[in-house]
Amino acid sequence: MYSKRHRFRLISAVPHRKKSALSSCYERALLKGENIHMDMVKREYAEKLLRYIDAAPMPYQSVDELEKMLVSAGAAELCEDEKWSLEKGKLYYLKKNGTQLAAFRISGEPSEDGFRIGAAHHDAPGFRIKTAPSSVDFGYERLILEGYGGLIVHGWLDRPLSVAGRVYVKADNAEGSLAVNVNIKKPVVQIPSAAIHVVNDVNNGAKFNIQTEMCPFFAQSDDGKSRFTGFLAEHIGVCADDILSYELGLYEAVPSCFVGLDDEFISAPRLDDASLAYCTVAGLCEAEDSGGNDIALIFDHEEIGSRSDRGAMSNTLLQIVDRICEKLGYSSEDKYRAFAKSTVFSADMAHASHPSYLSKAEPNLPVKLNKGPVLKMATGQSYATSPRGTAFFKTLCERADIPYQQFNNRSDARGGGTIGPIISYEYGLSVVDIGNPMLAMHSVREFGGSEDVYYMVKLFRAFFESKEGTK
Repeated sequence: MYSKRHRFRLISAVPHRKKSALSSCYERALLKGENIHMDMVKREYAEKLLRYIDAAPMPYQSVDELEKMLVSAGAAELCEDEKWSLEKGKLYYLKKNGTQLAAFRISGEPSEDGFRIGAAHHDAPGFRIKTAPSSVDFGYERLILEGYGGLIVHGWLDRPLSVAGRVYVKADNAEGSLAVNVNIKKPVVQIPSAAIHVVNDVNNGAKFNIQTEMCPFFAQSDDGKSRFTGFLAEHIGVCADDILSYELGLYEAVPSCFVGLDDEFISAPRLDDASLAYCTVAGLCEAEDSGGNDIALIFDHEEIGSRSDRGAMSNTLLQIVDRICEKLGYSSEDKYRAFAKSTVFSADMAHASHPSYLSKAEPNLPVKLNKGPVLKMATGQSYATSPRGTAFFKTLCERADIPYQQFNNRSDARGGGTIGPIISYEYGLSVVDIGNPMLAMHSVREFGGSEDVYYMVKLFRAFFESKEGTK
């Protein structure tokens, strides 16, 4: 930390030149005695998140990136179809069908301390390419899409888009197929809108038919032949006839970025909820082993109801706990004692109050960007937070010096839901629904606060290091 004398020396040593807005901002902050080091730390956390988001356009790539983080933290991989051998205090992770990931470390006595469970999802509303991937008409090959989740359709118009996901190809193995994760990493399609001269009422609440209007242009095709499957095969390095199946989606082929005079905002796709999948795993990787029992769960298919082998309604949590108990010598009764003492932080992004639409927000609980994690509550249990969970969350934030906010829907409006109530109902666990504030939720490009990434990772680290719970 520089003293004030050192600060003035640092500034006076810079040769006289026209200062950029950014350097002037930093110098003003130094003169005011503000903690620039902490600002840089917060920015670094945001930069890491944006790099992860750009590398993870689909849950398949997200699992790859989160796995790298866990391996760097010393985690060992377990396979669902193999026997497990577990050691206390060691970090493990498990992948399921390419888009679900779980990690855990058991250092204490679950029946005495319970589990600290962080849960999030990393799928996002968007478009998936259909089984018959394209059609050729009027000399153009266009892709055929299907909507995934509650997307804002018009936002996908007039943007350079790319393709990512997973492809299964023929292979000489027992299954006869091999899974290949695919990310084209360059703009290959775009959905052009109709000019206002053609559709005169486009600004008057226009609606779009996904089947007929949201068809991305892929190639010029004067001969009437489709080239998409061949293009995909060439990218993978196989013949077109070797492609057996795929799950492919579109994403905006424009990097995430900082926005604002002082880079106080972030503009990125999939903040809901890939950003909190990242924060959950980052918090676990950073947490010191405090002798507790920590589990992180990253689910797929939340945006379409969670009812799948990769969603929050799958058996993954129960499977992990059952196998932990069996391998470490705990009984079925010990498991239920542990559940009774466990706490879940269910992390899904939260609505910030939009200054242009304040009538849509609860006026007595304004939520702002860069003001810390949001505690979400609903009497109707669309969020599972209880008064006891509220007390635990507030205490943890205050002890860790983390700012926080609270969210309710308006009494005359219905809000969204998340995986928290599912986990609470299925396992009888105490759940606290939390999120980071954001605007433009479910848009192709979302908007958040650059400082909130740091606060959320810090919160999960404090959570995984704590031994207190809602018991």
